[in-house]
Amino acid sequence: MIHFKCVYCGQRILANDDGRGKKGLCPKCGHTIYVPLVFKPDSNLSPLALQPLATPKACISPSDKDSSVIDKLSTTIPPLPDDLTDLYEEKLGFLIPNYDELSLFLMAVVFVVLYFTNNRLQDDIAAFLMRLDVWRRFIYVALFMLGMFLCLYHVFTLRKKTEAEKGIMLLFAITVNAATGFIAGFYMLKECPGWLLLFPVWNIINSALIILMQYVDLFDESQISDRDATITQVIIGLAAVLIIFFLCNNTFKLHWAITYSICIIYTTSFDRGLQSVFPGLTGQKYEQSEV
Repeated sequence: MIHFKCVYCGQRILANDDGRGKKGLCPKCGHTIYVPLVFKPDSNLSPLALQPLATPKACISPSDKDSSVIDKLSTTIPPLPDDLTDLYEEKLGFLIPNYDELSLFLMAVVFVVLYFTNNRLQDDIAAFLMRLDVWRRFIYVALFMLGMFLCLYHVFTLRKKTEAEKGIMLLFAITVNAATGFIAGFYMLKECPGWLLLFPVWNIINSALIILMQYVDLFDESQISDRDATITQVIIGLAAVLIIFFLCNNTFKLHWAITYSICIIYTTSFDRGLQSVFPGLTGQKYEQSEV
């Protein structure tokens, strides 16, 4: 079997060996992708953690195989299989988040800016650390700072991330996502009336799911894509998330956890939506990734 990832969103996919070079639509982001010709086996991938590709709508009918138009296209477009969905297996857990260099970079940038501009965040972090003994405090701070540094560093380099680096970056992502989700959720429970309680409750449930999925090994280093961010992506993403941060933190004076949660929603959802509408922003059309 061939294990590989979508070059746009990092979705893990499983294909039979006869699917090499064939194409389909990523079930998560909808981009056209190809099954790689060359790959490295990944023993950590499970069929339950994989999704099938969707068959493109525009398919060549058998009656057109002998036409001159198809002869011209056949030299540039890999052939479609008879039934692309037969090559792939289903996945469970569409709620499992995926991260790439850009989303992790934006998370780290917003956290740094928020920390140096929000005294309440500084006080909350200090209060949490003071509850720990010296060694646990040192380990937590060291791992968190290292994860944040790697998230900032890798967006500026083409060097491939090691599994150890991905693990530390994932620890940073889980920590900021889960912690801010819980804090924002419980804070909003006190402030939101009526049906608006759905928002803090969902924040708390989502944070609990992230921790649970990581605990049962549904959420691991493979959720971090190897795809490199482009300069255009970095500029657009950074400008947008800083505008959102300024409005939430300075204009509306929101609690720091709510501000950060809103920024995380942008970095993990809206930015990928922008890439889906304008796939040229990725600069990686029709790439064959080596996993």
